[in-house]
Amino acid sequence: MMWRTHGTIMMVGALFAGGCGGRSDGQGRTAAGQAVGAAGNASGASSAVSRIEPCSLLTKDEIQEQVEQSHSPSQLAGLKSKGVVWTISMESVPQGASRICQVAWQGAVNGEVSTKGDFSVNVTYADWLKGSVAGMTHPLPIPNLGDEAYFVGGKSGPPYARVGDVAIGIENFPDTRESKSGLALLRLAVPRARAH
Repeated sequence: MMWRTHGTIMMVGALFAGGCGGRSDGQGRTAAGQAVGAAGNASGASSAVSRIEPCSLLTKDEIQEQVEQSHSPSQLAGLKSKGVVWTISMESVPQGASRICQVAWQGAVNGEVSTKGDFSVNVTYADWLKGSVAGMTHPLPIPNLGDEAYFVGGKSGPPYARVGDVAIGIENFPDTRESKSGLALLRLAVPRARAH
């Protein structure tokens, strides 16, 4: 049996004192929304975060497509030849000052789980992203996404994009053959966040 686990969502750390950057747990998972500077608590920003439902930013079909791409071609072919059935659950929960969609996925063959993982879609304050980028020695920008976008915490960090007063991020998603750390999903989520 093949098991492929991408870990659990662990939001740890907080903004550095004075709001000058975000901390990572060393695996690219950040503390989005765990602590927000005074500027991020402005009522306009709070309203912007609260009006975006994070679970509405992606569809299950889009998630399944990227999950499949996170497997090697031979692994995916093996799963498909055995009739893999994908299950994806999405739950919206508050996370400090942020809102997140916790997504869990699994692929079962003959009723037995063969592969599984989880990740989150985060909606937080734009000031959190700005502070995190300011705290990085060598920020890694992502071109042509939102008003600005970065891999938070460096090359191995999760992708986040600013859309006006909010920041949208994908945390704990595995690399695929064509996309790093859920970037393809973030590219789908950003226009929907802007439409809110």
